Amino acid sequence: MNGENRIVHIDGLRGLAVLLMVLVHAAATWEPELSGPWLFFGVVVSGAGGLAAPLFVALLGWGMAQKSVPVSKRIWRAGFLFLCQFLVNLSAPHLFEPWTPGVLSLMGALVLLEPAWRRVCDRLGDLRKPFAVTFAGAVGLTFILSPWQGPSAWDPRVSTETTVVFLQHMTITGLYPVFPWVLFAWFGHLVASMNDRNLRERWLWRSTVVGLLLSAAVLLRSLEQGRQWALPTGDAALTFFPANGAFLIAALTGVSLLWWVAERFPLTDRLADLGRVSLTVYVFHFLPFTVFHAYDDVHQWSPVLTVLVVVFYTMAWSFVGTWLSRGMHFITLEAWMKRLEPTLYGEQTD
Repeated sequence: MNGENRIVHIDGLRGLAVLLMVLVHAAATWEPELSGPWLFFGVVVSGAGGLAAPLFVALLGWGMAQKSVPVSKRIWRAGFLFLCQFLVNLSAPHLFEPWTPGVLSLMGALVLLEPAWRRVCDRLGDLRKPFAVTFAGAVGLTFILSPWQGPSAWDPRVSTETTVVFLQHMTITGLYPVFPWVLFAWFGHLVASMNDRNLRERWLWRSTVVGLLLSAAVLLRSLEQGRQWALPTGDAALTFFPANGAFLIAALTGVSLLWWVAERFPLTDRLADLGRVSLTVYVFHFLPFTVFHAYDDVHQWSPVLTVLVVVFYTMAWSFVGTWLSRGMHFITLEAWMKRLEPTLYGEQTD
């Protein structure tokens, strides 16, 4: 831990998660060539898109497990996240409509729902077996509820023409609906509940191995069928929108592996400063997209230049985030959220 009683590798994982999000959003905005000589870069971007949000949500679950907070603070934090989502949507009109629910509104909803699933977790005690059963059940439900999860296409999932559609997107049909994304928050809560480091590392490694075996089986099956293995949307064995069963398995496998690596090796520690301002970086990295999102089309960027712009943009936010954390933390969204948070004496926690 550092002087502020923060766990370095957790902040490092937050930094990694937001850096991967910047990468995948920059790639989605400027769309570099992801075939031929740039195939490896395409694989990295695709993998980042698959792991960034699950890791972000799992870390939220870990954070909420540390202590319960009063109702007023929970409402404030959730409202702040919904406001940040609205600012993100306005900053990226090429990707979202103003009221499109996204990963920040998902996090806000999970903050509001925390008392319900915290009570369940507290009653269960050891969460490993209940989580495994619930996760397996949720994977099965994605096949049963597939027609209710909405079409595997971008435009219908960001469209919010009515309040009913907005609520549907929040719960099951949107980009990051509560079902099944709450599973990743529960995963983070489970990791936080295991105080013994050796036990935690063994469980993370076993989860990784089982997940890799299951994902390999999905891959082999898709090859036998001549079907695309993974796509963000469309006809594939694994899809991100909606988050189907194959995606849940692969994403949880990746998150388990990254967490295991971060526990054992200081590979992500250099991103700890960035992780402490991850919300600020996430929100503000969208702002330049408002002005520059069409530059690749207008100026006919080459594949090499496009890839370089995406990489440079991602690394630039790593430096900006580190600078904010070390010298200008008082202006970050994290600081303002804490500064404006209600302080009602005597209020009971849930």
